[in-house]
Amino acid sequence: MSIAVSSFMNRLSRPVTPAASFDLAWALWQQRARARALLRKATSEEVYASVWRALALWSCGRGLSPQALRASDLAAFLTDREAAHGLTPRHAWRIARLVERVLLIYHQELGLPPSSAVGQLLEQRPDIRYANASRFDELPEALPTPEAARLARHLAQPFQQGEPWQAQRNRAAVALHLGAGLTPAEVRALRLRDVTLQGARISILLPAAGGQPARQLPLPAWARRALASWQHLRAELAIPGEQCLPSTRSSGKPWGKVSHHEGVKSVLQAAGLDPSQWSAYGLRHSFALHALHRRTPPAQLGQWLGVTEPDVLERYQRIRQEMVEEAAWLQETS
Repeated sequence: MSIAVSSFMNRLSRPVTPAASFDLAWALWQQRARARALLRKATSEEVYASVWRALALWSCGRGLSPQALRASDLAAFLTDREAAHGLTPRHAWRIARLVERVLLIYHQELGLPPSSAVGQLLEQRPDIRYANASRFDELPEALPTPEAARLARHLAQPFQQGEPWQAQRNRAAVALHLGAGLTPAEVRALRLRDVTLQGARISILLPAAGGQPARQLPLPAWARRALASWQHLRAELAIPGEQCLPSTRSSGKPWGKVSHHEGVKSVLQAAGLDPSQWSAYGLRHSFALHALHRRTPPAQLGQWLGVTEPDVLERYQRIRQEMVEEAAWLQETS
């Protein structure tokens, strides 16, 4: 299969034959990958080219062009390849990701609707979709960086006159989930004496519980602003009791699970996020993953989260690896 870039770069009209279409798709992806220095090893490029060539020959033999590939076609190709060469789920996942990347660029350059073939295949084949996981389980969802930044900006907004006091309490709660990785139970149990406010500085020290030592938690600037704003408002309202985030203004009694859940959802919606997609635990997972992106040692992250089980931290490492691969893919195809 010819992979000459120069013969295609000046004419991006749709090729007339399936073979020419596969050649063009590969040439476009190869040019983009080389320009971004994503193909650092010649051996890797040879493997990718071999896989794409095999898919092209298989598809052309059935009269299929790249844009005509469906999930069922890819599944049949993988089945045939497994019978001929042997194929592990991890190898099948790599093939699927390569096909997805090449098709994305090809469809973009020719102005075609995005292909959903690989996405549908992975939905139908969890053994391939989770091939990089040590267990075939759903990994925790985490806010992408742009959504996390949007939410952080919303949380840092000062309290507005006429706004219900619960709105600022809710923002403080979400700031503790996203900014410090607290669980819903920890947020509801947080006491005034656990939070130290000194001028613009604020710190959180969770007491020892359940065999875990006391935990000093980090808090980014935007989360400190949200919590400090709530602390000042709470003092102005003279809310009684020792709960940092109480359920009522008159009694200061502990916050209930349902009300807390609804409060988190209201903040997400106000920030422009889909409240049906995210939860307090999703924000905690986001804190953990962003900490790993900042190269926080896993042991330190475990202390902050209050977890020591290796499999819990290993799950976050797996998600981080997927996010790194996703970032590379977006760089490659942007």
